[in-house]
Amino acid sequence: MINLLEAFKNEEGLTKKKFGQHFLTNKSLLEKIVDEAELSENDNVIEIGPGCGVLTQLIAETKANTIALEIDSELIEFLQRYLFFYKNVEIRNQDASTVDYNSLFSGEPVVIIGNLPYNLSVKILEKAAMRENIKNMVFMFQKEVADRIIARPNSKAYTSLSVFISYLFNTSKIKDISGANFWPNANVMSTVLKFVPNNNKCYFGEKEQSFFKFLKMAFRQKRKTLKNNMQEIDNISQILTQAGLSITARAEELSLEKFKELFEIVYDKHTF
Repeated sequence: MINLLEAFKNEEGLTKKKFGQHFLTNKSLLEKIVDEAELSENDNVIEIGPGCGVLTQLIAETKANTIALEIDSELIEFLQRYLFFYKNVEIRNQDASTVDYNSLFSGEPVVIIGNLPYNLSVKILEKAAMRENIKNMVFMFQKEVADRIIARPNSKAYTSLSVFISYLFNTSKIKDISGANFWPNANVMSTVLKFVPNNNKCYFGEKEQSFFKFLKMAFRQKRKTLKNNMQEIDNISQILTQAGLSITARAEELSLEKFKELFEIVYDKHTF
């Protein structure tokens, strides 16, 4: 296999800070990501941010059909030149934070993989997570973001993102990774997470979108109570009591199931 990182260093020499480019150099960690994705030649893969192609090459070796989304137009030529002989790989110059994921391998099951740019990781995750027919997703995040994603009730890291993801996926931590495993070295710790769709999804269409807006409203100002964050909902004190909650309850105290229960009471009485 071609050493794509060395080729990139020799040809380009520098990464672009505006795209948050830090390329993972540890081959065992790269292989771990591919192993966790459980790929076969019958799979369809969407890779987010291939960079210089070190992970793309390992994905390509599984013979899975792959679409790699790269925002840096100057990297496209490099990737196409070095990966051209992998007929199962298509490199696209697209922004992963705005692309329509359902248009990629339309209707077919997909695996989504990526070392996400830290400044756009939550936006990309929220968009990719809504793609229909996901087999699994394996993403790398800044550790602080990963901690928010997998946080549980009554912890400081617990946010609407934690609840949103737990509604859609069973999420597991694969590994924490130090900045020394990247080129250039990263100044922060990273974490690889795996997402497998679960059976908690119970809303669809407009009602599901209302549920997501409801979650963001609940966490709008974390130090405030649910009553204060949701004061535009009529009779919110009575609704909280009906749900068996104290009027001083905060969003960080509620489980996914409790949020669903509260949402069911509110939904027919309030437009989100």
